[in-house]
Amino acid sequence: MKHTFRSHFLIMMGMLSLLATGSTLAAVRPEATRAIIYISDKEGSVQMKNDSKDTTYLVQSWLEDLKGSDKNIPIVLTPPLFKIDPNKEARLRLLVMPGSLPTDRETVYWLVMQEIPPAPKVKSNQLVLAVRSRIKVFVRPAGLEGDPKESVTKLHWRTESDGGKRWLVAQNPTPYYVSFSTLTLNGQSVIDKHPMVPAKGEMRYEIPAKAATGSAQLSYSAINDFGGETAIQHASLSN
Repeated sequence: MKHTFRSHFLIMMGMLSLLATGSTLAAVRPEATRAIIYISDKEGSVQMKNDSKDTTYLVQSWLEDLKGSDKNIPIVLTPPLFKIDPNKEARLRLLVMPGSLPTDRETVYWLVMQEIPPAPKVKSNQLVLAVRSRIKVFVRPAGLEGDPKESVTKLHWRTESDGGKRWLVAQNPTPYYVSFSTLTLNGQSVIDKHPMVPAKGEMRYEIPAKAATGSAQLSYSAINDFGGETAIQHASLSN
């Protein structure tokens, strides 16, 4: 009985290890937190680094849309599977298929990278983590109006009621996505699993109960093209 429980426990832990995610655990990592590809250039690249001093990894990569689907992505990723030696670098190329994306706004995908460690040389109960990390890929057409770093200053805000809840709505008139670094209402964070406001679109955020009464004081900042944080913006609105 004890042997069976122990076996089931090890199997369960092994399955959980396959889901380990995060760049802090990864030996192989991208050297930037995001990639910007200009359609006029027809391609972009992401530099990868193996921080391990003694382990060679296989890396499998693919692209997903913001809903998590890898179907009908108009970007060719090469090589999708490659080996990277200790303390070495590798480059992923992203080739944009012509005529396949909107020309009046940028499009965003996830670049997902999973490192595959070598199998243990000696059979043991040691867990082997297959760590997965991801970064955003912004595909940007030529000739878009405005400056992407100013997009956060162009947002329009309102509150609304729906389903018995109060919502904060961000409306983005620009052709660039806005990725929030911070977003607080009356001192309460309202960032959830949707931290980006789409280009020429809107996103809404549930207002915490503590911040749902009286006037609303809004503070927010965004992540720029280089992974840094913009200046904090402030706004007042009726709640």
